[in-house]
Amino acid sequence: MTKVKFNLDDDLAILLQAYQDQSGTDRDAIINQAVKQLLVKKLGKKRIAQLLKDSEDGSDYQLEQFFSSYDWLE
Repeated sequence: MTKVKFNLDDDLAILLQAYQDQSGTDRDAIINQAVKQLLVKKLGKKRIAQLLKDSEDGSDYQLEQFFSSYDWLE
């Protein structure tokens, strides 16, 4: 997994912490799911499938794994 450093707006950090406390969900899992949902919405499933297919190993497993874990947060 790739590590990325980012800065949250103060309001977003407060909301993220509140959700994390309420749900008991790991911060990385929340952020990964939020980014995934944004990318699916903005890029679309077909574009994501093509990008993952064109990635270094191009395996179908990557694509299945990406979409299988898509909607666990509500």
